[in-house]
Amino acid sequence: MKKKKLHKLPQSVVNQIAAGEVVEKPASVVKELVDNAIDAQASKIEVRIKNGGIDMIEVADNGFGIPKEELPFIFDAHTTSKIEKIEDLNTLVSMGFRGEALSAITSVARVNVSSKYVEEEIGNEIDFDEKGKSSVKKTAKEEGTTVRVENLFYNIPARKKHLKTPQTEYRKIFELMNNYYLIYPNIHFILEKDGKVVLDLPVVENSKKGDITEERVGEIMNEKASNFLRVYYEGAGVKISGYVAHPSNHKNVGSKNYMFVNNRPIWDKGIYRAVHEGFSRYIPHGQKIDFAIKIDMDPQFVDVNVHPRKEEVRFENPYRVYSAIEDAVRHTLEKELSFKDTPSKEERNVKDFSSLRQRFNKASTTSSNRAGRGEESGKVYESRNLYSSARSTSVKDSLLFSKEILSSQIKEEDDQQKDLPWEEKMNIRDIFQIFNKYIVIEFTDEKLWVIDQHAAAERINFEKLSKGKNGLDLQNYLVPVEIERTREEAIFLDEVKDFFGNIGIIYEINGNKLILKTVPTALSKSNFEEMFNEIFSLEDNINDLKKNLEKRRDDLLATVSCHASIRSGQKLSKEEMLNLLRELSACDNPYSCPHGRPAVWKLTLSQIDSNFERTY
Repeated sequence: MKKKKLHKLPQSVVNQIAAGEVVEKPASVVKELVDNAIDAQASKIEVRIKNGGIDMIEVADNGFGIPKEELPFIFDAHTTSKIEKIEDLNTLVSMGFRGEALSAITSVARVNVSSKYVEEEIGNEIDFDEKGKSSVKKTAKEEGTTVRVENLFYNIPARKKHLKTPQTEYRKIFELMNNYYLIYPNIHFILEKDGKVVLDLPVVENSKKGDITEERVGEIMNEKASNFLRVYYEGAGVKISGYVAHPSNHKNVGSKNYMFVNNRPIWDKGIYRAVHEGFSRYIPHGQKIDFAIKIDMDPQFVDVNVHPRKEEVRFENPYRVYSAIEDAVRHTLEKELSFKDTPSKEERNVKDFSSLRQRFNKASTTSSNRAGRGEESGKVYESRNLYSSARSTSVKDSLLFSKEILSSQIKEEDDQQKDLPWEEKMNIRDIFQIFNKYIVIEFTDEKLWVIDQHAAAERINFEKLSKGKNGLDLQNYLVPVEIERTREEAIFLDEVKDFFGNIGIIYEINGNKLILKTVPTALSKSNFEEMFNEIFSLEDNINDLKKNLEKRRDDLLATVSCHASIRSGQKLSKEEMLNLLRELSACDNPYSCPHGRPAVWKLTLSQIDSNFERTY
């Protein structure tokens, strides 16, 4: 093969390659444009999107605008008003400082910018498309700047092909905007999707840039503002402020966590851990909490340029920052949860201890119930905590024995006469229920089985759901069941309708409501609100659940199957018990529930005799 000569890439190709670092998805465009609107000192920002931002993104602001003579150059690479020399990066506090932002966007989309500079009498506009930039022309505009971006990646089909569904891209924009709502209560935000206003958040009275306010926290967290505690700390060159949820509102369900450094939204594992360390005495281990935390510090001691999209930072002294956050959270909890009306310190200590113990016991019970995927009795299990290490070997042996005996028992059935009743083929002498919880089966060959009716039913339903809706009996609701969810959850559920539809759970999303139309018959009497709470508890947050949906498929099906299953405390007829045994024996894995707990425990007459020290 002939070696190709070295050559310099055309600038258009360079721009398209560089755009990949800045413009990954529609949300990247929204971020760049909103950042610039904020830097233009806008007090009102409107974001309009169509088809998840793939077809159109428009960001309009009432900021100071762009001078006519600068308008043609805002598209040029590495042009910015924010920095002049490398040292400026160390003290930068503005948002949209990357000089390649607009240049990157115009290399992968058609763009129109109209703007009226405050010192000019008339507005001007310019277009950018595959032919390049147009000349500047006058336009009727009262104030601010409007940037319209259309047909994203029209000239790079391969990249456009890898965009997610419009609903997914919209969700990412929605989640991105939550950060702005929280940190800029002094700005009136409007979010419009496909011609309909989704959110209209007016300015919070008496607020200023960087304030995290109760009003916005309550709106974004979808909770009462009174459910949050204000955090404040200042010292050693670091200021911590924001809100954390009351300890009683801890959850397994994915928590909402927002972090800011000098008003810039970021994600940092150390901050996340520090907040939860502050809660370590107040919530059960492993539980999550909602929070919005802001860190203000000298820009020289934090590097915001370590991530291409500025979503991460590097602290010069991370230990000092994390310690300040942990102390701030802990001091807030100690202050807010103390008994201010208690006359004596000794009496207060007693009450504090009693209250903490009651809260912890209540929280532990709640945690246990959620973790185990729930039985009605409240006694639920999680495979990794069900048995102590001292019992693990015997339980494992019991499971292996159960597998052995179940296999042999079913194999024996093949040798029986085909016209015999099923229970006789299985050599069943008697079957009955104890404690409305376990099914006891006595076999003619001196064997005894004890079946956990809930675990067995879970296994049966799990395997049915795993095979899809074609093997399920479905029930259509005459009157659809409505379930209220958070905005983020509703967006997620709208995005994964096909996933749930494949297991027979068919619904529509209307605003924040999930409207159930069809479900598997076994689920018809389930508590769907509780079921979806448990589904969302599978990951720390909705983003992780979406990302790991296929990985989490079995966990999700296990959660659904639990709600479709016979419960502890449920009285069963003989026919129901026989049917349960029949269906269990037909399962691919009849030995344990989908959470890993044994479903069958076998005993032989000789083992029972040995327990009573009988030798005859």
